[in-house]
Amino acid sequence: MRTRYRGNGKPVRIVAAVVALAAAGVLTVTFVSGGGKGSADAATSLTDYVPIQRVQPNVVRPAPGPAASRGRFTVDCGTNRIGKFSPDNPVAQPGIRNGAEHLHDFVGNIAITATSSDADLEASGTTCRNGDRSSYFWPVVRIDHSVRDGEAVRQALAATSGAVVCPSVRDRLPAVPAGARTVVDRKLAELDQLTAAAGRRLQASRGADPTLNNEVLGRLRERRAAVLVTIGNAIRGGHLVSLADCDVSYDGIHAGHTAAPSPAPSTAPASPAPSGSALPEPQGRNRELPNNTGGIVRPSSVLIEYRGNATAQVVPMPRLLRALTGDAKPTSRGPANARAAWTCSGFGDRLTDKYPICPAGRQVQRVHDFPGCWDGKNVDSANHRSHVAFADQTTGACPAGFVAIPQLRVTISYRISRAEQLRGQYALDSFPEENHNPFSDHDDFVNVNSTRTMQRIATCLNQGRNCA
Repeated sequence: MRTRYRGNGKPVRIVAAVVALAAAGVLTVTFVSGGGKGSADAATSLTDYVPIQRVQPNVVRPAPGPAASRGRFTVDCGTNRIGKFSPDNPVAQPGIRNGAEHLHDFVGNIAITATSSDADLEASGTTCRNGDRSSYFWPVVRIDHSVRDGEAVRQALAATSGAVVCPSVRDRLPAVPAGARTVVDRKLAELDQLTAAAGRRLQASRGADPTLNNEVLGRLRERRAAVLVTIGNAIRGGHLVSLADCDVSYDGIHAGHTAAPSPAPSTAPASPAPSGSALPEPQGRNRELPNNTGGIVRPSSVLIEYRGNATAQVVPMPRLLRALTGDAKPTSRGPANARAAWTCSGFGDRLTDKYPICPAGRQVQRVHDFPGCWDGKNVDSANHRSHVAFADQTTGACPAGFVAIPQLRVTISYRISRAEQLRGQYALDSFPEENHNPFSDHDDFVNVNSTRTMQRIATCLNQGRNCA
């Protein structure tokens, strides 16, 4: 570990990055903890923090028209007191265990994992008081009392290109009819070939082109979607389009990173790695992961509300609809899907893409608005976004071809001391390339409300009532 000093004389802890060439010829990085715990320091910059009073009011609320659905329906699912934390992302990365590379807070559905079936979700218990089995989840916030700097992480990421990780289609297929086996096997092999080809393109770049990840993943998604349609037609069923989207994992950046001694070499044949696993399991009391360390801050409150539309009546959400808001990777994917989500209690007229520093007595808040428009037919899509859309920010109208549905908003509040805010000691868990970027905040949702409850929600909104 090196130590350098800011102009004010306070030490800044720098994580040492040791770069080595792996046997396969791919650059990997080992992080050495500045805290001596065998785990990498979280890394942020004080430029990521802003006093909320410096943020100008920027929230636009469309004026409701004569056909508006003006109601509000709230659900109490608690604040994750049962401690359901996981690095899975069952919406954006179905079938990939630990695919998020950071930890999520979950409320609602207790059974959900990256590999849960729809039947598992529908049979699950829930933390919601009204019996709602939906799943609501977002990255945890941690506090690390060491002063942090992210330059070492940025330098390390510039030296590695990452690996393409895709959901395993084989493991998610229903029974394949005998007559379709040849076609399905051929198409599964084609999926493997597409993934391998995409991986070779990224490895060849050695991280030199920061826009390449998005280009490669976009093309891969399109080609996988076409193959999945063919497989679905062959087996006459199965909702496979949600398995089209792949991601880039920076596993290599954590190579050699472990708090425990390495096992002795074995002459026995190596067992295959679990399908699609991206990271080791979270470790210790604070469920730490490489580069995501420190104590987890439990929310003081979580407000889940469904809201109406400013121009139209809403229709019930379809059961098992998947939706997300924000983008976990705005650095590599670009800012198009990222959303400013941060504010302080009492400052609901403004949102910022930086971590807020709040006045004394006010709480740090994250406000996650989900898309409130639906294409009327799909519960998911290849990129997990195209089947839903946001209403127009000025008018509140849905885009052509979309209908208004109950619009989900999740507001998460935290009691974080003003000293910790001023010192930049709280931050999101994130993918390593985001360096705890506050603009990488995001939230995911699976609708497992009963048909009857979702109809009640829609009726409440359309009648302009406040319900719970």
